Amino acid sequence: MATFVATGAIFGSVDVVTVAFAEEQGHKAAASLVLAVYALGSCLAGAVFGLLHLKGEASTRWLVGVCAMAVSMIPLLLAGNLPFLAVALFVAGLAIAPTMVTTMALIEQHVPRAKLTEGMTWTGTGLAVGIALGSSAAGWVVDASGAESGYAVPVAAGALAAVVAFLGFRRLRRPAQTRGGYGADGHHIQDGEHVA
Repeated sequence: MATFVATGAIFGSVDVVTVAFAEEQGHKAAASLVLAVYALGSCLAGAVFGLLHLKGEASTRWLVGVCAMAVSMIPLLLAGNLPFLAVALFVAGLAIAPTMVTTMALIEQHVPRAKLTEGMTWTGTGLAVGIALGSSAAGWVVDASGAESGYAVPVAAGALAAVVAFLGFRRLRRPAQTRGGYGADGHHIQDGEHVA
């Protein structure tokens, strides 16, 4: 959830700063196109990711995804024009859907089936809180220092997401301990039983 607060801050701040950046460039209406390219990157990556049958641990894929989102924010600081920004955001978008899908897979692995909806809701709540915090922080930075400086907010949020992900990574690698309910194969799980 803490990682997704920071991830939400990435999303909220990118939206606000991109609109301000396009306005500073004299093409405010182009902001919607640039943000659409960001979403397109995520959409395409999600479609490809859904076709793959990846081996290995979901926790490792999740950590790589969070770190990829964080690193992909850095080129936004160098955006001097809208075409470069669009390319940078397209590349940044490629990490979003695979990371979100992997997050849901991890929730299914680590949350008892009887509380699965609650587990997903906590993650969604973290994302929503982060979007609000990122939007307001970005607005403050843009007002104080200009749109280009505003991209420091998603960079900082990405760094925070990566740090929190690293700190929690070992916990995600352990088998999930459940409290009753049913496993993925449909058999009843006793309290304290471990699920691989």
